[in-house]
Amino acid sequence: MSDQKPVFGHDHKPAIAGPLLGLRVLEICSGRAGAYCGKLLSDLGAEVVKLEPPEGDSARRAGPFAPGLASPEASGLFLYLNTGKRSVLSSGPDERNAVARLLESADILIEDLDAGRRAELLPTAPERLIWCSITPYGLSGPYAGFKGVHLNIFHAGGEGHLLPSGEGYMRFPDRPPLQIGGNAGDGDTGASAAVAILAGWLSGAGQRIDVSAQESQLTLNRTRLSRFNHDGIELRRSGPPYAGAGMFRCSDGWVQILGTQDECWKRLGEVAGEFADARFATNQGRRDNSAALRERLSAWCGQRSRAEVVQVLSAQGFAVGAFKSAADVAGSAQLAAREFFQTVDHPHAGRIKLPGVPYRMSGTPVILRRAPRLGEHQGFGPASPGHRRAQPAGQPLAGLRIVDFTWAAAGPYATLLMALLGAEVIKVESSRRLDPARRGFMADYGGVNHSPNFNELNLNKRSFSVDITQPRGLELLKRLISASSMVVDNFRPGVMKRFGLDAATLIGQDPRLIVASSSGNGSTGPDALTAGFASIFSAAGGLSDQTGYADGPPTEVGESTDYRSGNALALALLAAVVHRDRTGVGQFIDQSSTEAVAALAPDALLAHLLGAPDPGRSGNRHPVHAPHNLYRAAGDDEWISIAVSSSDEWRALCEVIGRPDWCGKYPDSASRKAGEEEIDTAVAAWAAARDAGDAFRLLQARGIAAAPSFTNAQLARDPHLSARGVFTEVVHPVIGVHRLMRAPWIFADAGVCSIRRPGPLLGQDNEYVLREVLQLSDADCAACKEVLC
Repeated sequence: MSDQKPVFGHDHKPAIAGPLLGLRVLEICSGRAGAYCGKLLSDLGAEVVKLEPPEGDSARRAGPFAPGLASPEASGLFLYLNTGKRSVLSSGPDERNAVARLLESADILIEDLDAGRRAELLPTAPERLIWCSITPYGLSGPYAGFKGVHLNIFHAGGEGHLLPSGEGYMRFPDRPPLQIGGNAGDGDTGASAAVAILAGWLSGAGQRIDVSAQESQLTLNRTRLSRFNHDGIELRRSGPPYAGAGMFRCSDGWVQILGTQDECWKRLGEVAGEFADARFATNQGRRDNSAALRERLSAWCGQRSRAEVVQVLSAQGFAVGAFKSAADVAGSAQLAAREFFQTVDHPHAGRIKLPGVPYRMSGTPVILRRAPRLGEHQGFGPASPGHRRAQPAGQPLAGLRIVDFTWAAAGPYATLLMALLGAEVIKVESSRRLDPARRGFMADYGGVNHSPNFNELNLNKRSFSVDITQPRGLELLKRLISASSMVVDNFRPGVMKRFGLDAATLIGQDPRLIVASSSGNGSTGPDALTAGFASIFSAAGGLSDQTGYADGPPTEVGESTDYRSGNALALALLAAVVHRDRTGVGQFIDQSSTEAVAALAPDALLAHLLGAPDPGRSGNRHPVHAPHNLYRAAGDDEWISIAVSSSDEWRALCEVIGRPDWCGKYPDSASRKAGEEEIDTAVAAWAAARDAGDAFRLLQARGIAAAPSFTNAQLARDPHLSARGVFTEVVHPVIGVHRLMRAPWIFADAGVCSIRRPGPLLGQDNEYVLREVLQLSDADCAACKEVLC
């Protein structure tokens, strides 16, 4: 868009190597989550040294591979997860000393080692180090040391029990719950760890950070957890949650539709006569006649292409989007316009196009660099001018004031993380346009200050309610911004510009200001103004198409995607703070929720870009390992996930289920994959006679990766989460005692991240803003009363 040229006016050529220039990271990770965490930091300019075993990281053998190019140097997954890193080999009797020498030069350590290997390789570490451990269930608690792969962790995090909903559930109500596709859960963990690491770096002191993969999933489902913690409701899989909403098949695929406004349906009736029906005129009418409405929508969509349905409905104000395959995502005009895909060189793989990052940063554009050859480097390069903040150790963002225009979930989650880390977040509100988390489509508890969803997403924040459509109100807001460090919004592009609050204007007035905008597709490109919600971003980014049963439709992935987008935005915000601390210069961050999805779960996209076969939807199965599935346990709708990845685990499982003879019958992963159907039948018979929790503990005791598919109610009562203090009670002046989830990571220094106050009442901090921030006189405060709303 032309109004962004003053911000992105340098044609994407970086003045420096990235916002994290000077940070040195040692990565000792065999799992995908740790590798993705390292990638995020590397792409933002940190120097990341990856310690690999002599045979190379497992991702080098995972593919996908371009036809005729199946070498460890050409794995699409490895190339993607390791952009810009250095590769150093780890082996021999001097391994521990070699790691110690690397740590002498490192600022940050990322590792996913088991307890024994951690003690062997890392007996000590420099006090100044930011040391992040990524484990399935955290470093403490009853499940510490338990095994878990993506299948187990996703189902242990609460969302798995809710998938599929809508169309997939209506077709197959008796099938097991589903893991998310594209290994997105590993990306969630890596992104969460990256946010925690930058927070640790900004704290000004060495930090020990405990990142639990399970809690990285829980944080994406925090408002679903609140449905039990606050309302006592145990959530289960179900059909479409709204009348006239959900998935509908078109002549060439599927679309996701959400229309809750009566005016949208009125306009649709004017252009499509079959919807000019009094039964569909109101929300109540659509609920009462949901079957008839769904039948009519199904027939109407079935006669049209996805593009036609999207065009017609979006013109009437509906939130609508197409479910996109990997080919659709790769060919997206929107992503092309935003230069989302980047081409990197590799000496063996040639020039490879890879997904980029979901944010454009005006001052420090992110340019991908090639992944390393095995053992290509000796260690860290020459020292760079990195530094920690010149402040006493403590809360990382103390002294940082954020003017927060965000609403609903994606933006508020990003600013929630900033508030938990010590920033003063002042949420700009108006009683004339309530945040839907206060009272709207996200929640309605009978009053603007009664919503537990709002409380959960706005802890530690302040509320300034002002009418910015009036000149005096807008002037107050501009003065507040001039007294602040950062401005964040997640409106549609153009909204902030109408008030003279766009990035170009604000940064032109204050070059130190960080301005960030999050939207469905970003602020540029042909689809920039398209409306959307979480399920639409998941569909448009290719995540939904990768999620589902092999013989079923794609799957709606809903509200968790808002939090995935918020996590990506928080990472970019923290990186921008690191950059400003070093240079004194702010910048504009333009973040896209659809791009956040595509970057997080790129498996099918990588295969398409390399010309490899489409992996397709596979439910809970794994392309190589077996057994790898969910099995019904003895309780009602109770399930246990079991994943075998090694010969030792297979031998242990054979003994547990009473089939020791199978150790010889299925000696390796290839034979087990070939005999998967017979194995599944035997494991299912064993699981059906057992409580899911008992089976979980028994299997883990034998070294087998397993976990129940937990509901929100089961997680709220889980002894491991209780022992780790995951849930905490906050006293709210209207709600009362509210049990909610803390931040998704644990710092050994508890002062780094804490809950200090509940979410604010509407306009609770008006006097504080006027008198203490803006320092207005009594007379000026009195004159402002008419614009406070």
